[in-house]
Amino acid sequence: MKTPRPLSTDELVARKPEPEDFAALPRAPLHLVLADVRGLANVGLVFRLCDNLRAGHLWLCGITGHPPYPGDPRDPEIAARCDREIRRTAVMAVPYVPWSYRADALQVVRERKAAGDTIVVVEQAEGALPLHEAPLAAPVTLVLGHERTGVDPAILAETDIALELPVYGMANSINVAMTAGIVGYELVRRTKGFGLSPL
Repeated sequence: MKTPRPLSTDELVARKPEPEDFAALPRAPLHLVLADVRGLANVGLVFRLCDNLRAGHLWLCGITGHPPYPGDPRDPEIAARCDREIRRTAVMAVPYVPWSYRADALQVVRERKAAGDTIVVVEQAEGALPLHEAPLAAPVTLVLGHERTGVDPAILAETDIALELPVYGMANSINVAMTAGIVGYELVRRTKGFGLSPL
C-alpha cells in the first residue's frame, strides 16, 4: 500500500467551489437545534460541523449565543463579543451555514416535526436508546440542550427518538459539540453521506 501523503492547505482550498457555487449545492436533510447552549465555543464548533455536513439549517434558540443579525436587539458590545467568540472556533464556517436565532426552541421543534422531520434529542433520559441502537434516518432534526440541565421536558415530549451516547468513564457526559459531531457523522454513515458528494 502506498504511504498516504498529507494534502497541503493550497490543495485543499483548490478543491472548493466558489462561494456562489457552494450556495447552490444541495444540502443535507438535517437540521440542528441548540436549545439554551451556554458555551460560545460549542456554538462555533457546531457551526463548523454544520458547514462540514452541509446541514440544512442551524437553529440557535433561547439563551444560545449567536452572531449578529439585522434587527438584533442585543447591546452591540454583547453581540460583537458573541460574534468574535463564535467565529474563533467556527473558523470560516459562519457565512456558509444557513442559521436563525429563535427564542423558543419548542416552536422550532414543532415546526420541523410538522415538516416531516424525525425529532432526535440527545439526552441522558430514562428510555433513551444507546446511539448504536437508535433507528436513525433522514430527514432529521437533531436537538441538543443546556450543558448542565439538558433538554427541556416540553421538547422531550415532542421527541420521536431520544438517544444517548454511552459513557464509559467517570465524567457524566460528552461535550455538546463533540456529541453533535458523533451523532452527525453516524448519520453520514447510515445515509451514505445523505446522498451528497463531498468537496
